[in-house]
Amino acid sequence: MRFPKYGNFALDISGNVLEVFATGAWNLKTAEAFTEEMYDLVLRFEDKPWAALLDGRRWVLSTPETQQLLTDAIKTNITRGLRRSAYVLDSGMVKRAQLEYTHPAKERAFNLQGYERNYFQNYFSALNWLNKEGFSPIEKI
Repeated sequence: MRFPKYGNFALDISGNVLEVFATGAWNLKTAEAFTEEMYDLVLRFEDKPWAALLDGRRWVLSTPETQQLLTDAIKTNITRGLRRSAYVLDSGMVKRAQLEYTHPAKERAFNLQGYERNYFQNYFSALNWLNKEGFSPIEKI
């Protein structure tokens, strides 16, 4: 399978969940475009609690300079209501290890405001966890 030269992403809001599909190898420009588009979308949550569901099974990794940008984006989103992140990854540990570098908990002075993240190998397991935590892509009537 061929991946885009510099990676790609797709974002969508469903219910109180931001869905992220990441592919390819991300560089700084990809991460900057991602955060800009994401910031515009999360304004719809109006600072109410929300969750993120990232499907990274076709993501190849990112360059080191993107890690701080993504950490800062996660911190910004936490201040805007992000409470749960579910990462769907394949079975290897390399992607998870790289994503751990973006966890804002490494900065002890930052208030996580109840933020938690979890890792899954199955998309539906991630959806189930988010649902148990009060987040669903299905809008309740």
